[in-house]
Amino acid sequence: MTTPTAIPAHIEVTPGELANIAGATIVGDSGGHVRITGSVEPSNVLRGMFLVETEVGSLYLDADLPVTIVNPAMPDDADVVDLAQAVGLLLAS
Repeated sequence: MTTPTAIPAHIEVTPGELANIAGATIVGDSGGHVRITGSVEPSNVLRGMFLVETEVGSLYLDADLPVTIVNPAMPDDADVVDLAQAVGLLLAS
């Protein structure tokens, strides 16, 4: 019998990949969240950075550093048990 694989709650992507993930939610180091509401494009002002339009304003991300986002494969209607399994707090049953 195989054990079901849990879907991770968060994944890491490059800033350039954010342009292909509509409405992605960025997860901060302290666990806060901010949704991308506009464009994601290389900055014309700061070389090596991406300009990301979020619900709280413009955000500049280093093109070489990964960004943690809420996994778009995680269903919107996931309950507490699903989320706990995704982050490894409960064993998949």
